[in-house]
Amino acid sequence: MIPAGTVFANANYTGRATANDSTTGVEQLVNFKLYRRVTSSPTTVTGTEQGANPTVTANPGYNTMSIAETVAGSSVFSTAKTVTVGGTTVEDIASAISAAGFTNITASVANGFLTISHTLGGEIKITDGNGILATAGFTAWSRSSAGVEAGTPNYYTAGADNDHGFVISNWKPLVYEASDNAPTSTPADGTLWYDTTLDAVDLMVHDGSKWVGYLNYAPFAGTTDPEGPIVSATAPAKTGGQSDGTDLVNGDIWISTANIDEYGAKIYRWDNAATEWVAIDVTDQTTEDGILFADARFGASGATGDTAATIKDLLSSNYVDPDAPDPALYPRGMLLWNTRRSGFNVKKFVAGHIDITANSGKNTRFNDEAMTNYKTNRWIGWNTVKADGSGLFGRQAQRQTVVAALQSAVDTNDLLRDEETRNFTLLSAPGYPELTNNLISLNVDRGLTGFVIADTPFRLQPSATALQSWGNNTAGASGDGEDGAVSYDEYMAMFYPSGLTTDVNGNNIVVPPSHMMMRTIAVSDAVSFPWFAPAGTRRGGITNASSVGYIDSEGEFNAVALNDGIRDTMAGVKINPLTFITGSGLVNFGQYTRARNASSLDRINVARLVAYLRRQMTLLAKPFMFEPNDKITRDEIKQATESLLLELVGQRALYDFLVVCDETNNTPSRIDRNELYVDVAIEPVKSVEFIYIPLRLKNTGEIATLGNS
Repeated sequence: MIPAGTVFANANYTGRATANDSTTGVEQLVNFKLYRRVTSSPTTVTGTEQGANPTVTANPGYNTMSIAETVAGSSVFSTAKTVTVGGTTVEDIASAISAAGFTNITASVANGFLTISHTLGGEIKITDGNGILATAGFTAWSRSSAGVEAGTPNYYTAGADNDHGFVISNWKPLVYEASDNAPTSTPADGTLWYDTTLDAVDLMVHDGSKWVGYLNYAPFAGTTDPEGPIVSATAPAKTGGQSDGTDLVNGDIWISTANIDEYGAKIYRWDNAATEWVAIDVTDQTTEDGILFADARFGASGATGDTAATIKDLLSSNYVDPDAPDPALYPRGMLLWNTRRSGFNVKKFVAGHIDITANSGKNTRFNDEAMTNYKTNRWIGWNTVKADGSGLFGRQAQRQTVVAALQSAVDTNDLLRDEETRNFTLLSAPGYPELTNNLISLNVDRGLTGFVIADTPFRLQPSATALQSWGNNTAGASGDGEDGAVSYDEYMAMFYPSGLTTDVNGNNIVVPPSHMMMRTIAVSDAVSFPWFAPAGTRRGGITNASSVGYIDSEGEFNAVALNDGIRDTMAGVKINPLTFITGSGLVNFGQYTRARNASSLDRINVARLVAYLRRQMTLLAKPFMFEPNDKITRDEIKQATESLLLELVGQRALYDFLVVCDETNNTPSRIDRNELYVDVAIEPVKSVEFIYIPLRLKNTGEIATLGNS
C-alpha cells in the first residue's frame, strides 16, 4: 500500500502540453500537477448532503450506474461494471454494489449514511448518468475518512457537461490551480493557492515607530501614485508617469516586469532631483534604503482580516496583523513588501492562524487594539523569501513549494532507508537538482550502496562561461539549483543538457538529463555490469530522446550540440555531456563523479563497483553472524570473500585484490568486543578515456626493410 504523505506528479494532466505544437507553431512547456497521499487505506467516502436515510431515485430505466476500480499493481481502472439498484433506499444501493462482485470495492450503511470504500486505498470511478448517488447525498464535496487534516477529499465531478462522473481518491492536490483571486469558500486547512496577480503589490513604509500605508508616509504626503506601485515592463516617464496621468514625484515606486523571472528583484524609486529611477537593493533588510519581504496583512482591519482588501484601500491604511514584523527591529524609511496580500506568489491557508487571546487579547502591532472581533483564519505567504532575503515569486515560488515538500519526503521517509527490504542502486529526483544533497544523504544512510544521478537546471545556458560558473558555484548559492551546484560526492554524477522526447499521447515534452541517463544506465547494466562505464557509443547510447538542449528565457526549447571546447569545460567542473555523435546519435560522453579530490572514485564505473561490493559483502557476511569468532570462521569468510572477488576479476571489474582476515586484524581486544574484521584491498579496472595514436612518416620501402630485419 502507498503510505500517507507520498508525493505523486501527474505529467501533462491536461493532455495538451507540448514543447512545440506543430499545428499552431506555439511553443509550450510541460505541465504537471502534484498530489499528496492523504491516507494509506482504505479510500472511503460517505454521503451527507441529504442527511440520513434519504429516499433515492431508482426507478426502472433510471436505476443504473457504471463503476470501475483500480487493482493492486496497476494505476489503470478495470473494466467498468454496471450496477443496477432495485429499490429506493441507501441500503438498496449498498446491496447492488456489493452484488456486482468488485475486487476491492465495498459499500455499507451506518446510521442511515451510505459509505463506499476501496479496501486497498485505490481509486473508484463512478459514472452515475441518472444521478442516483446525488439523491443519496453524494456531491463533489462529500465527507472522507481522511479527516480535517487532509482537507476536502479529492472526490469530484468529472467532465464539463454535468455527466455525474465521479472519482473517489486518496490523492489530494499538493498545489491548487493558479488563480488571480482567493478561493471564495473557506478552504481546508493547509490548502495552497498560487496567486497569479502581477499588479497587486501592497507596500508599507517604516515611519520611525510603526509600519504605515504607503500614502500615509509623511515625506510622500499622499502625493505618490494613487493606485500604488507602478507595475510595468517599461520605465514610466517623468511626465504623466503616474496611473492618473500626473507627473512622477519623489517616492513613486516602479516594479519592472520586463523579465518575469526577475519580478520582485527589479524595484525602483523615483528621484525627482536626479530625474531618474534608483534601484532598491532587494537583499538589504537592515538600512533605511532597503526592503523587507514579509507577511503584514490581508484585509484592512482585524474584523475583515481574512478578506482581501484592495491595494488602493491599503495604501491609506496603517492596519497590520499581530504577526507582522516587529517595527522595533527595522529603521525608519525601510519598505515592507507585504507578501500576504501581494500577488504572484504561493499562499497557504491556515485555520486559526491569528491567536486572539495572545498578549492579553491585544494586537501589539496595531495600537494595542482588542482582538475580540478579529477573524482568525489567514492566507500566509508560503516560501516567499530567498536565502539572501529577497522575495521569491512566480514559477520560482511554485517550484520552491514543490521542492520543500519533496525534500521533506526524502529526509523523513524511513522506508527509503530500509536497505534490508528495499534494494535499489540508483537514486534520482528527475527535474529537481535541488534534491541532490538530500539524495546524497539518503545514500549515506543506506550505507553508500547506491549511486545518485543528479540533474542540471532546464534553463542552464550551453556556454562555457555559464557552465563553468554554475559548476563552480560562482554565484555563491546556498543549495543546488538554478544559481549553482553546491554538492560534491564520490557517489553522485551530474549530466547536461536536458532532452526532448514524447509522452504517451505523442506530445513533445522536455525531460531532465536523469530521464535519459536512468534508462541508459539500466540498458548498460543489462548488457554488461555496473562496473562498465555507461558512456560512449557502445553502452552510452540515449534511446528515449530525439535531441538535447535547454529552455531559454522565453520558455522555449532550443536544441544544442556540445562541441569539444564546451565538453572540456564541463569536464573541468565534473559535469557529464549528453551530446550528438555523428554516426552514433545521442550519447553520454562522460563518466565523471562529483568527487572533491582526484581518486579512483572520480569515475562512475569505479564508484558503482564499490557500491556494488558493499551490498554484496553485506549479504555475504550475514550467514557468519553469531558464529564462533575463531580461525575456522575467519577462514570461511575469507574464502567466501576471495571467491566473490575472484569472480569479479574474471568479469573485468578488478585487476587484483587482497583479503586479510586473521589474527593480525582480529586482535584479542576486537574479539572481546564481538567484532570480526575482513580487510579488503582492490585494484579496480579503469576505463579508457583518452586514446593516443601517434603517426610516423617513413620513406618508400623503409617499412618493408624494417619488417624484414
